[in-house]
Amino acid sequence: MRLVADTDFLSALHKIERIGLIYEVFGVDRIHVTQAVIDELAKAPFFYDFIRKTEKIERVVVDEVPSHIKSAMFGKGETDSISYALKTKSIFLSNDKKAGEFAEDLGVMVLDIVSFLLVCREIGVLGLNDIEHIIELLKQRDYMEFNENQKKLLLRE
Repeated sequence: MRLVADTDFLSALHKIERIGLIYEVFGVDRIHVTQAVIDELAKAPFFYDFIRKTEKIERVVVDEVPSHIKSAMFGKGETDSISYALKTKSIFLSNDKKAGEFAEDLGVMVLDIVSFLLVCREIGVLGLNDIEHIIELLKQRDYMEFNENQKKLLLRE
């Protein structure tokens, strides 16, 4: 199984010190990240800490993005990641709703943070208390808000 992650997904999990969940849940030894995503992350104040803590990142270069993906109104990180995921049949980890829907329409499997946390819960990697704590941390550190339906889904007993 191959994973390609977008900036928002990695940034959110890094801020709450939970990137390791990706490796644990999927049983992979690396996450593929496009050069465009690395370039976006490089602008973040936590970039050097991120690089130091995530040695299992494999940087990939996307030489050419198909025109139907390039013409979509997304940033280079999203277009390169979607293109790479499509080409390599990778799972695309992104919290960008529009980019995720676009990728799914192309046949790419996409997981956003909510879906990812649901998988964590369903396979027993995270319990109810863990999910509650992660929701709170994401709100505090990444200003991520979960709507009531998402909270009910994640926190159902």
